[in-house]
Amino acid sequence: MVTKILLIIMLVLYVALLIMRYKKKDNPKIEGGVQVVQGILWSLIAVDSWAERSIGMRIVYIIIILMSFIVGIKELYRCRQ
Repeated sequence: MVTKILLIIMLVLYVALLIMRYKKKDNPKIEGGVQVVQGILWSLIAVDSWAERSIGMRIVYIIIILMSFIVGIKELYRCRQ
């Protein structure tokens, strides 16, 4: 239940960041934030359905989560330079 509530909150935040991204193009802070929130969303989805999924799907979830966080951190690091 808590996971689903967190998922809804993060989804609303994600949509708000997407709207901001389209209004302010080429802003690395917003782009990095979108990617990090996307990583959190994928993490919550993976936690919610971890027991039901096969090994292959678990690996896919982990890869997507890692890629989202890596891209988000790189974008946030780029805006500090």
